[in-house]
Amino acid sequence: MPNVLKIKTYGCEVLKKVAEPVEALTPEIIGFIEDLIYTMYSTEGVGIAAPQVGKSVRIFVCDPYYGENVKRKPIVLINPEYVKYEGEKITEEGCLSIPNVFEKIKRFEKVEVKYKDEKWNSHTLIAEDILATVLQHEIDHLNGILLTDKLNQLRKMALGFKLNRIAMKSEKLSNDVEIKPQDDT
Repeated sequence: MPNVLKIKTYGCEVLKKVAEPVEALTPEIIGFIEDLIYTMYSTEGVGIAAPQVGKSVRIFVCDPYYGENVKRKPIVLINPEYVKYEGEKITEEGCLSIPNVFEKIKRFEKVEVKYKDEKWNSHTLIAEDILATVLQHEIDHLNGILLTDKLNQLRKMALGFKLNRIAMKSEKLSNDVEIKPQDDT
């Protein structure tokens, strides 16, 4: 049975790091992907990146179309890279790592991304609409970029109190957690 992984929140150092590429598909990585998918559905997210659960590797999963009448069909992206992008749109986004914050963010309208899947097969995905937004949001996580980094200074200042509260809670929780020697998060 997969595990629900603990979501790292605003203020955690791992969220600001550029994640490392995955060099090979190992049993540890396969198990981690299963946990990541399980965590995404358990938290009702449409996507989640490895840094959001404390692992600084270039993996994320998403399923932006899952809902009442749609079966689960998670997409696993390992080492995703943009091939091209075009257009511009404004979308309202939230983030599991910044609870209860929803902001309007400028994104590309259409993106083409190459990646490897959970079987280490190469793919290219052309996306528009919500899938394009989710891909960009999660690739940002892999590059150490949060949605708050895309806001203008005035909006960041307006969110300051809320973000500081999230960061203080995050710091308190990380100080309360006992770190085991074999834990690489």
